[in-house]
Amino acid sequence: MLLKRTIIALIFIPLLIFFILWGGVAFLGLVCAIIGVSLFEFYQGMRKKERAPFLIEGILLGLLIPVSVYLWGEGILQLILTFSVFFLFLRQFLKFETRQAFINISLTLGGILYISLLFSYVLILRNNPSLVQASSLKGINSLTGARLVLTVFFVTWMADTSAYFIGKKWGRHKLFPQFSPYKSLEGLVGAVLVSCIAMFISRLWLGFSLVHTLILGISVGIIGQIGDFFESMLKREIKIKDFGKILPGHGGVLDRFDSLLFTIPFFYYYIKYLL
Repeated sequence: MLLKRTIIALIFIPLLIFFILWGGVAFLGLVCAIIGVSLFEFYQGMRKKERAPFLIEGILLGLLIPVSVYLWGEGILQLILTFSVFFLFLRQFLKFETRQAFINISLTLGGILYISLLFSYVLILRNNPSLVQASSLKGINSLTGARLVLTVFFVTWMADTSAYFIGKKWGRHKLFPQFSPYKSLEGLVGAVLVSCIAMFISRLWLGFSLVHTLILGISVGIIGQIGDFFESMLKREIKIKDFGKILPGHGGVLDRFDSLLFTIPFFYYYIKYLL
């Protein structure tokens, strides 16, 4: 298991860094691939509970969000989400079937909000020039979208990895065992500590103050674990171990990016409004 996780990380992480630094349509393509596969895994998982979310329609609407954000910015989100709600209600109506109608609509829209909306913030974080301009006025001249994205990935995944290994070796006090029987208080503490260390390392390429670095380190460590617990809650409800098997040793794409779905939007809004 450890060998598989390491091999996948050694292959995937350099590619991810390359696309983040490259940006543009290439990075959009990577984001769309991650969202598309994650939505497929999510909807297929929900179908195991004899529910019928709209698979193709949900994926297409989900991909419409990052493409629209890339082309027109954050302001387009409200229009796209409103359109998605109307479209899904119309799609269910045209089935001329009432069985679990609202549940199917809600699951389809829930996947779009949970995966596509939250992860699309990585494009806003990467491509929003106002973050760079506002921060530059405060003397943080090294701040760029690519560095911000690399930072949130680095800090989140370092926290995840430490939570896994520390919890596996020293975990004694279980946290919410009804959601995840393996996650522990020791793992959470380790995640927060390593998240802070990773955030302080990030000061090498970011100009954050010590206070903001510490706050972000603690917050990302905790919020990332909340994202992990949320996905574990969903998996326990539908009685599966992982949402997919595409990444040996890691599970599915959604299993690998679950923490980032929560940390990326938080990271963006913290920088936008508090930094």
